[in-house]
Amino acid sequence: MKRRTEITFEVEETVVSKRGGKFFREYCPRCESVTEMASPEVLASLTGSSEREIFRLVEAQKIHFIEADRIFGCVRCYRRSIAQIAYGGEP
Repeated sequence: MKRRTEITFEVEETVVSKRGGKFFREYCPRCESVTEMASPEVLASLTGSSEREIFRLVEAQKIHFIEADRIFGCVRCYRRSIAQIAYGGEP
């Protein structure tokens, strides 16, 4: 008689940007709440996408952003846009 054993691993990941990536909290009118705003470098590292993808979503007005010394995008808007793309829709 054969036995089958299934092992499940949970992985938790923490991303630390030491190359000048910045983030802070700011009000996002699209999310209607105070949320994390991050540089494109940090947003890209959160999901393994590219900074160009971040700029494409900013240009398409799918991510709320502010301009300080550089562009900072809303992390919540970005995650929502990525989820919509993953489930077959256009953000």
